[in-house]
Parts: sequence; C-alpha cells; structure tokens
Amino acid sequence: MKLSNYLKLFMAGMLFFQCSTDQKTYRIAGTVEEPQHEIIRTITDILNQSLRDSIHIKSSIGMAASLDSLEAGLVDFAIVDNLSDLTDNVRTIIPLYPQILHVLHRRSESYETIESLLVNNKIYAGAKGSGTYRFVRSLMRQYGLSARRVTFVSDLELFEADVIFSFTDLLSNDELRDLSDYELFSFDDVENYGKGSLVEGLCTIYPQFEPYILAKDVYGDYTKKPILTLRVGAVLVGNAQLPKEVVYDIVQALDENKQRINNINPLLYDFSGVFDPANLNYKLHEGSRNYLNRYEPSFLEKYAEVFSVIISIFVALASAFFTITSWQRTKKKNKIDVYYQKIVRIRAEVEHLTDPPSANKLIKAIKNIQEETIELVVREKLLADETFSIFLNLSKLVTEEIKEKKSTLLKV
Repeated sequence: MKLSNYLKLFMAGMLFFQCSTDQKTYRIAGTVEEPQHEIIRTITDILNQSLRDSIHIKSSIGMAASLDSLEAGLVDFAIVDNLSDLTDNVRTIIPLYPQILHVLHRRSESYETIESLLVNNKIYAGAKGSGTYRFVRSLMRQYGLSARRVTFVSDLELFEADVIFSFTDLLSNDELRDLSDYELFSFDDVENYGKGSLVEGLCTIYPQFEPYILAKDVYGDYTKKPILTLRVGAVLVGNAQLPKEVVYDIVQALDENKQRINNINPLLYDFSGVFDPANLNYKLHEGSRNYLNRYEPSFLEKYAEVFSVIISIFVALASAFFTITSWQRTKKKNKIDVYYQKIVRIRAEVEHLTDPPSANKLIKAIKNIQEETIELVVREKLLADETFSIFLNLSKLVTEEIKEKKSTLLKV
C-alpha cells in the first residue's frame, strides 16, 4: 500500500476518534417513584433518538435527592417539584405534569382545620428538603406552631404517621389498599370554592399552587364526597450551564413526541412544548425560551408598521423642509431681483445721456444700489451665491458703460 493511502487511513481514524470523544453525554437523575420512573425512561428514549444515545439515567431516590445530585454536578437533568429550593445553578427545561396534594389522616380521628392536623401528631411529609416538607414547615410558621408541637417521621416510619402529606400523581389501587387505615382530608367544602375558600387563600400565599378537586368516587370509598385540595407542577430542570442549542433540541424532541408522554399517566395528558412560564419556581433556561419564542416575529417584523409610519413622517417632514427651503430661496432671490431691475433701468438711460453730470449721477445711483444690496445680504442673511455675483458683475458692467459714455461726452 502506498504511503499516501496509509496517511489517508490514519487521518480518517483520527477524525473518527475525535468525533467519538467529542460527543457530549448527559445524565438524568433516576428514581424508583412513579410516574417519574416511567417518565424518565420515556424521556431518555425520546432524547436518545435525537441526541445519539447521549442521555444516561443515574440512579437517585426522590426529588430532593435528585435536586442535590443536580446541585453537586452529578447529573445534568432531574425531575423536581415546583416548590424546591431556589438556586442559580438550576433552570427549568419544561413543565411535565401536576402533582396532587394528598393529605391523609387516621380514620379513627376527625380534623376540621390544618392546625388540628399538625398539633401533637406524627407527620410524614417526605424527605427533609423536599417541596412537601418545606410546605408543611411553612404551614407551621403560618399558624405559629413550634417544632416541639409537631413530630416528623421518616420514610421507614410512614405507616406510623398520624397524618401523611404527599404531592403525587393519582394513587393506584395498591397504594389505596396500603392506606386503608387512612382517609382523605379536604381543605374546605367544595361548595366554598370560588367564594374565598382556604385553598384559594393558600394559592395567594403560594402562587405556584392551584386549587384541585378530587372528584367523587375517583378513589371509591376514599372519595364518597369531592375533596378540595391543591396541586403543584413537576418540572424537568437542568444545569444552568447547559448549551442553549442542546436544551432547544430537547424541548423540540419532547414536544414532537408528546403523545408518548401523554399516554404515561392521565395527569400528563396536557403535556406540551407550549406552556406559560409565569409561575415557574426556577428561571426558564434560555434554550427553552428560544423554543417558546420560535414563531415570534423578528424585531424588524414586529415593528414594521411603526417603522413605516416613522419613515412616512420623515419623508413628509423632509418634503416640507425642502419646500420651505425652496420658498425661502426664491423669496431671497426675488429681493435681489429688485436691484437687478434697478440696474437694468439705469442701463437703459445710458444711451440717452447728454452731459457728464448726468453720467456722474447714474454712477452714484449704481454705487448706492450696491451698498443697499450688500446691507441686504448682511441683514437678511442672503447667500452670496451665483445670483449675487451676477448682480455685482452687471452693476460693474453698467458702470463701465456709463464711464465710456461720459468720456465720449467730454470729447465733444
């Protein structure tokens, strides 16, 4: 084989190796919880079709742990609730689905208020640092309850809890069987919804929340009557340093394959790449914002009519300015023309001169006209242009003609 062929093979191999090593891989935090587990697997499958198998699932447990992994740089993407701690290192990629707040208490007890739910009870509210835990702690502060009056239990002590707070999707039949000793708490009578109910007050304090009604019989005996509660979004977030082009492609791929995501769970039925970022807890990633604004008109297109009006006004003003300027020039020229006429009339008298004194009189008249003209140029700020030069030359010519006529008269 010739040396040149070896060189070509070597260069091709180096190019292939470089392309292989340059491919960026990204990690998404996994979880055993549903529907997040299935959502993450589906999202990974969708994105790997567009990003050449560059997304890998990294095991994690729960949303709080996923956020910690994202903060620590162990993963690039995670699903968290819209209540998690704010951080400048995290950006929203796309909202996924609403999480419903299920508040359950022992069937043997009856509670009318949030305060009665919390005081002297064992409370399960997820892991410390989770959105649910922070929400319950916020309720304690709102009702002036000290930490010693409320006891929190861990995941391992879940079924020892007197009251369970959990933002989740719709409960499955298996979960309902496990919770057979509990019943759902309604924050208010559904008839009060729209009339200043408790959930509406909570939504004022927590703008990320929305009221939600668990319909009658949706959980069988658990919902013999409608339950008024809250919901908050679960969102796909990513590292703030992710390239905007990559994030744009991710949102586009998910939007184009939204039917696969819609079919995961009834709560994901409205998932779409078109959403309102107003109530997002985290700032929206620039790549996501670019995707949302992809059909927005450019600056020139957006303000084309304004620019058209401005240009029309400018043209009209320019035309008016030109007209006024031309009128002023004509007016000034007309003033000079008056002296032209005087010189012309004097020139007509030259051939009729009969004596030198009359000639001197005409020369003096021209001199006076010249002085008046110069004074006019200074006073009226007339341009000493070609018109004025012609006037001076004409007056000089007539003066010379008068002097010649005078010389002829003196010889006679």
